[in-house]
Amino acid sequence: MSPRSSFLRLVGIVARRDYVRTVKRRGFIVGTLVLPLGLVALFGLSAVLAPSSSSGLTAGDSQIVIVNDSAIDMAPAAAAPVIQLVVRHAADEALENGSIDEFYVIPATWPASAEVHRVEESGSFSLDAAQRHEIQDGILAAALRTGLLSGTGISADTLVRINTPASVTTVTVSGSEVSDAAMAASVLLPFGFTLLFVMSIFITSGYLLQSVTEEKENRVVEILLSSVPSLPLMAGKILGLGAAGLTQVAIWIGASVLFIPIIGGQVGGLGDLNLSPMVLLLGFVYFVLGYLAYGAIFTAIGALAPGNREAQQYSGFFGFVAVIPIIFSSVFLTDIDSPLVWALVLVPLTAPASMLMVLTIAPDLPVGMIVSSLLSLTLFVAVATIASARVFRATLLLYGVRPSLRKIVDAMLARDQVARN
Repeated sequence: MSPRSSFLRLVGIVARRDYVRTVKRRGFIVGTLVLPLGLVALFGLSAVLAPSSSSGLTAGDSQIVIVNDSAIDMAPAAAAPVIQLVVRHAADEALENGSIDEFYVIPATWPASAEVHRVEESGSFSLDAAQRHEIQDGILAAALRTGLLSGTGISADTLVRINTPASVTTVTVSGSEVSDAAMAASVLLPFGFTLLFVMSIFITSGYLLQSVTEEKENRVVEILLSSVPSLPLMAGKILGLGAAGLTQVAIWIGASVLFIPIIGGQVGGLGDLNLSPMVLLLGFVYFVLGYLAYGAIFTAIGALAPGNREAQQYSGFFGFVAVIPIIFSSVFLTDIDSPLVWALVLVPLTAPASMLMVLTIAPDLPVGMIVSSLLSLTLFVAVATIASARVFRATLLLYGVRPSLRKIVDAMLARDQVARN
């Protein structure tokens, strides 16, 4: 068997072992199912809580009781089925016996004074009351305009148009309608996918870090190194745990693709959202490269750290670096060609999350930015993998010892330097 085929066989054995061990972990299974189950719960709640055609608070069934003490004739406005004109003592009686929750009084000083009174029994605040008041205030404003203009000879159609001057609908150049929910979701989409991306990378890299430190602490790594050289061992761990991470992300994306149209039926317009295949492909490429970059670093941290607790502390710094693009998300939304955005897409450790935001925000694919970031990230992955492999090989069997910075640098620059020292 050739050295190359022997190397690949060992990598495959280690990758298969770590993949199976990871996907069978209870934490992995629970973490993978959290998002689909959360979407099921969200869909169920939206279906239960969504108002039906026969219930819910709308302008059509929110009755408004008005006491008109002004000189304006409100009779034309009272033709609307939701408006009821009554005298003051009748309104007081209805409020006292609980048949109404409030009524409006148009004082004699109106329209010289714009003040109109809403009379309530207690004046306590509730969300239902606030929503009802907002609808009733709009109905009252339209009724007052109708009363003012009814004696001027304006036609009924003109009165309707004065009360509802325009209904604005957003459409694309091709004429297709874009809902408000879809526009709002298009702004939130980059944050959602970026958070999912960062979370998936660190969950997967965390499994890698945990695997290395656990096997180092319980001395299993000594048994492994007696059969598998350090380089295929490291490569197999990265590939196996990376495949586990991709499995998790694939389930999450599949659940999102399945439930977004269903939830969109409740939200309205959300199901119209879609990502082009090229954006999905580039997102996959950035995930793989991002995982390889952080995976190489976390492998070296696992080999360098005396224990799992220290390794988690060391890796926390890189967790902060990964979320820097989210901190500056306002810059991505306002000026995608700003120097800060370019700096974040060129720095390898912030490039994956930054480019995912760019891909979901930019109206057209920024080819120059994509090529530059891919070159920077690919070069970093190659250098970091080689350096981490040397550190992994030189320090993996050191127990309870923190190698000096000089020895770490020596290990990265020359494989056998630490061993000779």
